[in-house]
Amino acid sequence: MKSIHPLAKKHLEKVAPYIPGKPIEELAREFGIPPEKIIKLASNENLLGPSYNALKILRKKIKEVNFYPDDTCFYLRKKIAEIHNVSMDEVFVGNGSVEIIYLLGFAFLGEGDSVAYCEGSFPIYKIVADITGAEKISPPLKKENKAVDPIALLNSIKPNTKIVFMSNPNNPTGTYFTHEEAKYIIENSPQNVLLVFDEAYSEFVDAPDFPNIFSFYRDYPNVCIMRTLSKTVGLAGLRVGYMIARKEIIETLHKVRYPFNVNLLAQYAAIYALEDKKFMEKTYKLIKKERKFLYKEFEKLGLKFLPSQTNFIYVEFQKDANFIYNELLKRGIITRPIGPLFPNALRITIGRRKHNLYLIKALAEVLKS
Repeated sequence: MKSIHPLAKKHLEKVAPYIPGKPIEELAREFGIPPEKIIKLASNENLLGPSYNALKILRKKIKEVNFYPDDTCFYLRKKIAEIHNVSMDEVFVGNGSVEIIYLLGFAFLGEGDSVAYCEGSFPIYKIVADITGAEKISPPLKKENKAVDPIALLNSIKPNTKIVFMSNPNNPTGTYFTHEEAKYIIENSPQNVLLVFDEAYSEFVDAPDFPNIFSFYRDYPNVCIMRTLSKTVGLAGLRVGYMIARKEIIETLHKVRYPFNVNLLAQYAAIYALEDKKFMEKTYKLIKKERKFLYKEFEKLGLKFLPSQTNFIYVEFQKDANFIYNELLKRGIITRPIGPLFPNALRITIGRRKHNLYLIKALAEVLKS
């Protein structure tokens, strides 16, 4: 870990910055592979591309980038409020949902507070806790399916706990907890603890018992729901995420966000993408079809994997996954090692059929070696 400046806050020594998936350009430089020959299956992006509606409006509005964006994201918040049947005052839009997690930390956490999340869920929760100096409470994922464990989180809440983060479906394992489990933590948690349901992948879910958090939202003012436009409508590069929460929570976040946090093109693209039902449906169908295809192919290769409710699959190997990862890099395929908790696993984004066929071919070669 790199050292920090002597004038910096001492607790920042604990912070291990987030390391994103390897960019296509970096792999091209390292191995001399033409960028167009590289398949990136590391960051759960939409390999169909961006929403058609978004592309149309971006071509039209790019000439306006000499102007600042709408600081309030008025029309985007209006669209999101209509979709979820909430007030505009209950919608916060961020520069990706990651920014919202940071802002929740800046607004609600400090030294002397604690934040709860499951060890093995989205790593940004830990990073934000370390940045703010808050105590980390991190029970393990459920043993049986590596999903977030709401019951363990409920039992971990302390008098100084301010936020509980729950990734559902969980990144990086792709598994989920149920409506009944969500109900239990919501009904039994202290009202002064924010329950943040991070549903970045919820649109890909087909499990019938997946939680409907909006069914609890009106009766429980501490319930917060996060979503993203990076996956289903392909706006990862423009960075748009949002949170539904009570007005006083939203107003608090506005006190710590920086001005013009969501850029002009991102706002336009998001508004039009949210209306692009055709593209969303095409994305859902692709993921569900290719998920089943990859399950069968992984089984043929003798690989263990977790059934996924997302656009990626957690796959386990018999040895340290870094060997597999590096061998796939040589073949122009970028996957995602997911750290010391899962040393034998890779997180692999579900691509189009041509991507998945090449992945399986490459995996077969690597496993033979």
